[in-house]
Amino acid sequence: MANKLTNINEAKFKADTSRRGEQWWELDLSGEHLGVRVEVLSPGGFSSYHHYHTVEEEHVLVLEGTATLVLDDGEVALRPGDHVWFAAGEEEAHHIENRSTETFKFLVFGERNAADVVVYPREGVMLVKALGRKQITYEERGKLS
Repeated sequence: MANKLTNINEAKFKADTSRRGEQWWELDLSGEHLGVRVEVLSPGGFSSYHHYHTVEEEHVLVLEGTATLVLDDGEVALRPGDHVWFAAGEEEAHHIENRSTETFKFLVFGERNAADVVVYPREGVMLVKALGRKQITYEERGKLS
């Protein structure tokens, strides 16, 4: 059991930088069937590219700070304790932006489905997962939205 126990307040977070230049920190707590990460966004940071999943359900639980959930049809202010989830297969693209002056810490979790396709409609890109591999597929602008 000890190898499956993690204290998020004592664990070492991994620093990463996106292609856009934002830096964030994450702690991967994933198991075999459920993916779980604690993420910390610096002021001005983004959680990901605008996206949705075809077969994976995704949940976000706000731990600290405030941020903006960006959806196709609007924006929602997020604060500590807020929980939002996205059903698998619904074309409800989303991402989170930290427009505040403080860090934003949240938990993101979902299934670890090996057959998921992640659609990035603004970029015209899909990430296809199959047979233990991940493949980026590019489409003409507008074909995926």
